[in-house]
Amino acid sequence: MARQKPFQLFVYGTLMNPWVFRAVLGKRLVSVSHRADGTENFYPRRAILNRYKKISPDNTYQYAVPDEQGRISGYVVGPLPSECLSLLLRYEGDNYQRRTLAVHTGQGDERALVFVGNLAKLQHAFGYEFRDHFKQEVILDEKIDAALLVTEQQQLRTGELQARRAIAELRGATIRDLHRRHFEAGGISDYAIRHLLGDTPLPNYGRITGDAEARALSDNYLRFAIRQVIVNQIEDCIHHDCRYELNRMDPGEMFYGRTFSLLAALRMVNRAAGEVDALVQQGLATLHFETNDLVDFVRQAVIIAEKLYDPAPARAEVDFIARHTGGGHTPLGAELEFSDIGHGVIRDPQGARLRDRRYDGFLYFYDFALDALTWKLGGHIDDHHDKATPTPRRGFFEVALGSLSVQANISKPVTSDPWTLNQLIHETQRFYEVAPHSVHISLQLRSHQRPVADRPLPLAVLKCLFAIACEPTDGGDGPVVINRLVSDEIRQSQPHPTMMFSQITERHSRESDDSHALLGGRAQAGRYVQQFKFLRLSPQLNYEPILVALKGLQLHLRPGNFLVADQYLQVQRIRRLYDDLLAWGADPQPLSLAEIEAFLGPIYKGLMTERRGKPAHSDAYIHWSLDQLREMLETFNASLAKIPGGKTSD
Repeated sequence: MARQKPFQLFVYGTLMNPWVFRAVLGKRLVSVSHRADGTENFYPRRAILNRYKKISPDNTYQYAVPDEQGRISGYVVGPLPSECLSLLLRYEGDNYQRRTLAVHTGQGDERALVFVGNLAKLQHAFGYEFRDHFKQEVILDEKIDAALLVTEQQQLRTGELQARRAIAELRGATIRDLHRRHFEAGGISDYAIRHLLGDTPLPNYGRITGDAEARALSDNYLRFAIRQVIVNQIEDCIHHDCRYELNRMDPGEMFYGRTFSLLAALRMVNRAAGEVDALVQQGLATLHFETNDLVDFVRQAVIIAEKLYDPAPARAEVDFIARHTGGGHTPLGAELEFSDIGHGVIRDPQGARLRDRRYDGFLYFYDFALDALTWKLGGHIDDHHDKATPTPRRGFFEVALGSLSVQANISKPVTSDPWTLNQLIHETQRFYEVAPHSVHISLQLRSHQRPVADRPLPLAVLKCLFAIACEPTDGGDGPVVINRLVSDEIRQSQPHPTMMFSQITERHSRESDDSHALLGGRAQAGRYVQQFKFLRLSPQLNYEPILVALKGLQLHLRPGNFLVADQYLQVQRIRRLYDDLLAWGADPQPLSLAEIEAFLGPIYKGLMTERRGKPAHSDAYIHWSLDQLREMLETFNASLAKIPGGKTSD
């Protein structure tokens, strides 16, 4: 048999995705030509295949079929080594035929290998169109289950369903990405699924078994992991058993798909806290850090979840949520920060002066695969420098609700209903056995609501927001202060004054329009998001009216970032506003009636135009929210009088 020669390959479907390309061929696609070495790294060049069009009869795979008026845009990659051909033949399967065709590039016509649709096979396999999203999800789950079965047989060899589910938990982030990329990229083959789930060893804590400090904290981490898996498993059951009810509540594709099932699961686990704790302690007593693997603890958590789950209470929780969830038009999201030593974990990242005795600033977060296990809530470590790199480091444990991938920085809003987000914030806070610290609220804005650069909120509005969200504290020997305005938690003085009050970003809900952003494809236009970062995370705060307030203020006043260094240095009115706010925070005075009305008025005006110039909430709900806010501000004024050194209203 003649030896195969290196070849050029024209890609136009799933192989355009660098993630899939590497999974299939073990080669990397690079975004700049000088990084290509022709051995492991290849630079894709734009190309067009003439007289062909793409079809996807199963809404999963894309096939090139002849069409006199058609053309397909893609990339030429190569020359690839000859051994890649056998991998491609295995990946493409019987529904494709290989052809050597002329493709048009910027350098002229080139001959390249193209896998085109096998028309005879396609007509036999797809006699009807198969486009239903849910059916596609079911088929994809069946493929994933089959791949997990193979992985379990190869790596654990128990034949147990619980062991297979434990593997799925430890591969949770990969399975999440498979679902996302299936619908983004037009499908993922069985071959890629099997290799992505089975080619690497299961996560384990082998790196730290000889670490005395890690061993001392291991029970805390394992308890965290077991509890997380319990929530994950119960959420899976609710997502499956209550699919009809959840679909009736579904707000649409633009929102995170597990919001309601996750809220129901958290409510179930939190209400069974005593039983959950007893079962977790039993599980920890039967397994040991030194002699068992992480998968053994995860399997134990799966068994506990089976004991706890009951379909009837699950449906009752879903029904409760359905009866209470309300309206709204502005997409909302939240990030929650947790740390047993508060902001000290950021001030002292080496733990030289202050140590978290339970988790040591989550230094071993990745060793216990908590990044994979917490994916449904967007769990990660945030040291205020890096969120995505799996490098051991101390920082906040942060939950990014609605995250689709922390690494890819893509997410969806969780809801447009303030009640739902308030419930999710509190149930999440209640579930995690770590001290709450901060919550960041995000609002996704439409183009006509675009924030105005260098437009801060008025001083009276800023005072009212800090009065509601950051309770006054006794300054010790000094006066009463607003701690967030006098400490370094959200503000810095060096090298120039800054404050993490609000920040405009862009939200992306997918990696790119053509699933090929790395290779220079046009990235999907992001949506403007205003993120308010000044709020403390507290079980005592009702975030529902606060969410309504932030929404109304943003819609009516359209504030931008506050405060970045350039604003302080270059805009005198903003510098004066910042200095006045800090002066009030260091010696807070009661809020006057005029200041309170200056706060509530813009909220009302914004809410009255939320949905295409009309309100998205009922008149009764809007007035209830305003009354709640007024009551919070009156409580603040009263609290100043109760604290020694505080002021009283005139």
